[in-house]
Amino acid sequence: MGEVDILAELRAENPKANAVELRVYADALTTYREAAENIDRNGAIVQHPRTGAPIENPYLKIRTSAGATLTKLRHIKCKSLAGLLAGSRTTGGE
Repeated sequence: MGEVDILAELRAENPKANAVELRVYADALTTYREAAENIDRNGAIVQHPRTGAPIENPYLKIRTSAGATLTKLRHIKCKSLAGLLAGSRTTGGE
């Protein structure tokens, strides 16, 4: 699939929105998607890189933090990005 410019899509759907909020939302959405992909690929429990001991995947906390940011900015419309988390490549824009 082609690359999706998240920031451009958000600007198109939210022409009167604050530019900083759109950038934060785009960054949080990209981070959330990348963390979710890592968790899907490696699981919730991974091996520590040095000791090999089982540990919680660090991307769980990253995904939770990005999700909280998205929730705080829920007034931002993003219907055109509904399929984003399903698997297309993305950029944060600019």
